[in-house]
Amino acid sequence: MGVLSRSWEITKLTFSVMKKEKELFIFPVLSVIFSIAFFVAILFPTIILELISQQTITWEIIDYIWIFLTYLVLAFIATFFNVCVVYTAACAFGNQEARFGKTIKFALSKIHIIFFWSLLSATVGLIFKIIEGVAQKTKGVGKIIIIITSSLFKMAWGISTIFVIPGLVYHSLSPFAAIKKSVEVLRKTWGESLIRYLSVNLISFVFIFVGTILGVPIIITGFFVSFVVGILAAVVFNIYILSVILVFSVANQIFNTALYIYAESGAVPSPYSNELLRNAFKIRK
Repeated sequence: MGVLSRSWEITKLTFSVMKKEKELFIFPVLSVIFSIAFFVAILFPTIILELISQQTITWEIIDYIWIFLTYLVLAFIATFFNVCVVYTAACAFGNQEARFGKTIKFALSKIHIIFFWSLLSATVGLIFKIIEGVAQKTKGVGKIIIIITSSLFKMAWGISTIFVIPGLVYHSLSPFAAIKKSVEVLRKTWGESLIRYLSVNLISFVFIFVGTILGVPIIITGFFVSFVVGILAAVVFNIYILSVILVFSVANQIFNTALYIYAESGAVPSPYSNELLRNAFKIRK
């Protein structure tokens, strides 16, 4: 079985877990709802800041503080509900029942760990934002170098933190310890997990691409029919895109949890097979 075909098989098995544990879909939806509510809540003060802000060092600092707080809250919301997803998946793999209330209670018991991880994530996000600001002010080759370097660091950060949430759930690790554990698991799985990470997202890209190819002409045609029809078509299209993103974000967390369990204990979470997970690990010679 080739790498891509194995990745597709993993994706199908992951979807079977999602089909069995329908509570898994609740948490990313709640994450989106809380994030939107937060954006609405800060909309007015953000507009006020923009209106009264002057291009001075003082207001630039205030802007960055506001950006940091925004990143912090959004990171907290995302991490909290990702912990819920991983915990539910872990219960499913252990043949335990994970009801909604039980899962929320577990996540609340890890609230301090979630906060510290969100704090680190927000700090890293702010650093990247500052670098982007520097890049915008830089011209020529320097700008290209800064953009490329920043992109590489973003990619490295995203990959090295793939297994952080399982580390928070299983071992209540501190942020830096969770990153260390994530990198350790990544070293064991680096051959397949990176390809799996890209291929699962590639599959989601295919869904989005096909949806766009079909949806855009429909939306345009809808506006020719009437404004209302066009708006309805656009709404349906956006719901479709959001659904694809949410489904595959859950799929990623589920399989990351399965890999984490296998790397830690050698146990094979159902419905995956020992051969499938064993081949997901690449031993360095």
